[in-house]
Amino acid sequence: MNTGKLVFAQVMDFLPLHEFRKCVKRYQGNYKVKD
Repeated sequence: MNTGKLVFAQVMDFLPLHEFRKCVKRYQGNYKVKD
């Protein structure tokens, strides 16, 4: 079990926000939705 950050948090540290949003737009995701 990973005791550090979640995988998503690690990806977000690596990936610039504009790149993330570009991917979200490409795959029609809604990044503003929160559970």
